[in-house]
Amino acid sequence: MAATPPSEAQTLRTIELIVSDALPPGWSLSARPKPKKTKRRACAGWTLRAPDGRFALFTVEAKRTLLGRQLDEVLAQLSGAEGRPVVAAPFLSPTLQGTLTDRGVSYADTTGNLRLIADEPGLFVERRGATKDPWPADDMLRSLRGRGASRALRALVDFRPPYGVRELAKRSSVPLGSLSRSLNLLDHEGLVSRGDRGEVVDLDWQRAIRRWAQDYEFARSNQVSYYLQARGLAALTGKLTEATWRYALTGAAAAQRFAPIAPARQVALYVEDVDRVAERLRLRPADAGANVVLAEPFDPVVFDRTTVRDGLRVVAASQLAVDLLTGTGREPSEGTEFLAWMRANEDEWRA
Repeated sequence: MAATPPSEAQTLRTIELIVSDALPPGWSLSARPKPKKTKRRACAGWTLRAPDGRFALFTVEAKRTLLGRQLDEVLAQLSGAEGRPVVAAPFLSPTLQGTLTDRGVSYADTTGNLRLIADEPGLFVERRGATKDPWPADDMLRSLRGRGASRALRALVDFRPPYGVRELAKRSSVPLGSLSRSLNLLDHEGLVSRGDRGEVVDLDWQRAIRRWAQDYEFARSNQVSYYLQARGLAALTGKLTEATWRYALTGAAAAQRFAPIAPARQVALYVEDVDRVAERLRLRPADAGANVVLAEPFDPVVFDRTTVRDGLRVVAASQLAVDLLTGTGREPSEGTEFLAWMRANEDEWRA
């Protein structure tokens, strides 16, 4: 792998080969002359021809690097161009791919990420390439997996902008460095809007949670143990309403306290000492058929901004969302439903 990303011209050549290889049998790609009204070397025209002779026109805008905050400018450059727009770069992050998909824009990168759509003639091509940038900037935070990044994400989502970075760091007890680095990553991917002085003006909190979920995973980020409560979940929740020790309910059982998404078959709890809590609740270790999950958290932030619902202490909505999205079984789909609840009830959970 080269130390630097390919040039715009190299990017276009590589992507044309990728597209040609990915087209359905009988389809072909040919380059059109560059539009006369543009002098941009990174602008290219494609004609994709179907086996019956019909064709679809595309105009491609290639960038050597593409930041999320630049996306509106790039799409403006493609506005009015002949054919359907395509955004190309050496690498497009999963977040950027999702944004382009939502906006109905085709895209391609040199690692093999590809999505091309045409209505007439009908064409849909999609391939997956790299999920991590092969050419990351040296000064750029590359993951939201760490404790500091997770605390920063919780603060950015839980508190409603506008706010200054120092103000939020003080308000949420998050180190300024961790907050700044995480904020820069979100800025890089176009998930945050900032003012002239660097203050946060707006945050796409739903996509920020999904971006966090790319690096965080409930079962791997926390120390998790599985148990059986032989008398059933109702007996367990009854004990929790009388608990004097610190815990926070998460997972499907917690989601029910916000919105009745689906009956919970398992109770997941963040606790400070798994062995001691298992003894207090009289739980039996279980390799299979477990209905209780006890987790010693990656960071005490899981206990921040909890709320009491139906007599049970539950994690903050932002923590619950990422736990569901990275859970097992039907929990990821429940996480998507819970995000919809958060969107409809923002005043209820966001300060």
